[in-house]
Amino acid sequence: MNLFRRQASGLPFHFSVRRQVARNLKACRFWIGAIIAAAFLCGCNRQTAVPAFPPVAVTVAKPVEREVVNYAEFTGNTAAVKNVDIRARVSGYLDKVGFDEGAVVKAGDMLFVIDPRPYQAALDMAQANVEQAQAQLQLAESNFKRAEDLQKRGVISPQDFETQSANRNQAAASLLANQAALETAKLNLEFTQVRSPIDGRTSTYNFTIGNLISGGDTTSSGILTNVVSLDPAYVYFNVEERGLLAYQEMIRSGKVLTQDGKALVEMQLANETSYVHKGFIDFVDNRVDPATGTIRVRGAFPNKDGFLRPGLFAQLRIASSPKYKAVLISDLAVGYDQGQPIVYVVGADDVATAKPVKLGALSEGLRVVESGVVPEDRVIVNGIVHLRPGIKVVPQEGNMADFAGIIRRQVSVAPTESKPKPDSQAQSTPERSQ
Repeated sequence: MNLFRRQASGLPFHFSVRRQVARNLKACRFWIGAIIAAAFLCGCNRQTAVPAFPPVAVTVAKPVEREVVNYAEFTGNTAAVKNVDIRARVSGYLDKVGFDEGAVVKAGDMLFVIDPRPYQAALDMAQANVEQAQAQLQLAESNFKRAEDLQKRGVISPQDFETQSANRNQAAASLLANQAALETAKLNLEFTQVRSPIDGRTSTYNFTIGNLISGGDTTSSGILTNVVSLDPAYVYFNVEERGLLAYQEMIRSGKVLTQDGKALVEMQLANETSYVHKGFIDFVDNRVDPATGTIRVRGAFPNKDGFLRPGLFAQLRIASSPKYKAVLISDLAVGYDQGQPIVYVVGADDVATAKPVKLGALSEGLRVVESGVVPEDRVIVNGIVHLRPGIKVVPQEGNMADFAGIIRRQVSVAPTESKPKPDSQAQSTPERSQ
């Protein structure tokens, strides 16, 4: 009946079918949406179970409180106080090498010997010339005295007397010239023995026995060896302009310790972990380099055992503040949350609480905490990589000083996984500093 009625209305058959299908689809969509909404509302009333974290075993220690000094750090290089290139003053064939390469020598020790025979012969000849000049002077003196007596008696003319006087003066001058030549010959013979002018350590020798040495050669090819002094040792470093002005002001106001009016400086070498070398600043350049904004400074360090060698890389520090009381912790206790340094503190309920801190400089292996921690806090120093704020811990008491100088290879806050991982790798302990 409906079919004939729709055909009577004038609508085609296929249009009627499409309209009926569209109505059915709308009805289906409505009921599907209602079912989904009902399921969602039912799910909201359920409580999601949060997995409980087991207590984490950690080591806690109270911060160390002591007097510290802030330091300004610099880099530089060691240098010898005296540095001498050994050269030959006379020419000749090298006859002897009198030292071991790298040996410590004293001033006056013989280093090289150049063949002395030609210079010995020259000395003998100079000595003979002096003796000959002395004999000629004696003869000229005798002739002058006779001529003087004869001239008084009017036997000889004044011209003959003046001739004898000139001969005497000429003989005296000749004697002086030959004596000077004799001294030169003695020096040349002495120069065949090349001696060390200073106490120090030798370098390698650049010539071996039998080589011809050119005396007075001022080029690099004329260097026989090099000798550097040992004690004391210098260290040169550059200080930026503002640091220089601030330090001078502290010295003038008496806020920095000095020794006999000289500022103290400490040094450590590349293989050292503490500033074991103590010295003082003995030179500051007379001007600041306008191109770099720095000034050259020199420190002097005792080196009686000869351990310090020229050219070593050195780290130096100078006190930049007076002594003050500070709170210190190990770097192992420091974590970072979005770039902000934090430490975990354990309360009386054994719950870890994160505290933001402001860190300062290192002092004898411990880090100065400028704010955020007090001496009574129980700070977690071992196991922080498994922590999150509010987690329960099993604390084990420790001593903060035992963790001095230990640096964590990777410092981070607690991972986001629901189950903590073992702490064996993250809590590996590197070698402690002295």
